[in-house]
Amino acid sequence: MKKKALGLFMAAVLGTGVLAGCSGASGNDAASTETAGTTAAEAVSEAAESTAEAESTAAAGTTGEDSAERIQLELWDWWGDEQYGPVIEKLCSDFNASQDKYEVVHVNYPWGDVWTKALAATAAGDPPDIIIQDIRTVTHRAQAKQATELTDLVEAEGEGFMDQFYPQLADAMMYDGGIYGLPFVTDTRILYYDKDAFEEVGLDPEAPPQTWDELVEYARKLDVQNEDGSYERLGFFPGTLEWNAWAFSADGKDYTDAEGNVYVNTPEKVEMFENIYNDFYEYYGKRTLDNFSAEFGSGMTNPFVAGKVAMWVNTPTEFTKVRDYAPDKNYGVALMPALNEGGEHYSWGGGFSVEIPYGAKNVEGSWEFAKFLTSKESQVYWASQVYDTVANIEASEDPSLQEIPVFKAALEAMPTTVVTLDRLTAPGASDLVLPYLDEIILGNKTPQEALDEAQQQVEQLVQENAAQ
Repeated sequence: MKKKALGLFMAAVLGTGVLAGCSGASGNDAASTETAGTTAAEAVSEAAESTAEAESTAAAGTTGEDSAERIQLELWDWWGDEQYGPVIEKLCSDFNASQDKYEVVHVNYPWGDVWTKALAATAAGDPPDIIIQDIRTVTHRAQAKQATELTDLVEAEGEGFMDQFYPQLADAMMYDGGIYGLPFVTDTRILYYDKDAFEEVGLDPEAPPQTWDELVEYARKLDVQNEDGSYERLGFFPGTLEWNAWAFSADGKDYTDAEGNVYVNTPEKVEMFENIYNDFYEYYGKRTLDNFSAEFGSGMTNPFVAGKVAMWVNTPTEFTKVRDYAPDKNYGVALMPALNEGGEHYSWGGGFSVEIPYGAKNVEGSWEFAKFLTSKESQVYWASQVYDTVANIEASEDPSLQEIPVFKAALEAMPTTVVTLDRLTAPGASDLVLPYLDEIILGNKTPQEALDEAQQQVEQLVQENAAQ
């Protein structure tokens, strides 16, 4: 039992990395192991520091008699940059202006650190009031009593309250029949393509590739190679999507399900990695792709913005790069290509939830703010500013957002988007599989060999958890 408890504790402090969408600090997914070594004792010892930092930040944001008369609530997240910071600050301000009982103060920590600090504060009995958490690990926090159960509050809102959210996101909030958070944002992956590049090589700019074979065919036409053999432009670069995400998009299946079934070495996943390796990494040479991608950056050096890549897969939030640095770019968006003719256009997503940590001092006020953040109005505003795919269905279907091509594509992709969860039956399964996928790309193992070995490892992980 001690081994299981430690495993759950470690899973609870895992932050979302590339698979978290939502792309780095904005997104939604594979758990990072950077803080996995945190022990319970270390977590408690950090609580004083966390609380002091939070109080300092909160104090800086509250002045005036009106603030002193209200009940102060702290929202913890990592949104302190120029893209996300002003947006969440405005939502806090709007909530504060909408009523006179509570005042939410925004407290942000660096990406990943916020969850470690929140765990420390919760363990010490002094958690934040509201926190933005990784949607993939809600069940871990629920089981470990690190999140407040919201079932009674949800039921008090009336029948159908959770129906306002995408069903796969609402399901992610559930543990043992209870509800432990509200979905905030999710993401999906869509195909971006350069319409001018399409026209340049004789492709129809209104007809993006629908299958993997078409993707490869178009990519060959869109490649621009220099006389020295280097590439001025790649038709398509698969390395912008994390390898685990490619696996999920192959057949629409996570590595495990709630019953402990394992789907690592499915025929579709094997075929997908045969395609990625043969059609791109072996075709170009890994060194060529590594050298080419070494020039990738952000802003004006973003490869799609700069015209270095004609097609790539990314989240809708990536549109902000086009909006800010290439507003005149003639681009298109489409569903991810199906693996085979007639197949589904599966995509992959993660996301974030709004949670009230266990032991929060004012659950009633925290609940009011959680509802505000996930309301249609707040979600439309958030989406219109940062281009996240929001969890509220009515908000995501709002006409003002559907005028934006990336949102229209994201809405179309949601029914076949796989939201992967870090299952209690196999915590850390994605991290376990990832090294085997790297072995494929390096050419050290065939896809069948690597995925067969990974299948065995995840099956063993499921067995170990079932025995505890």
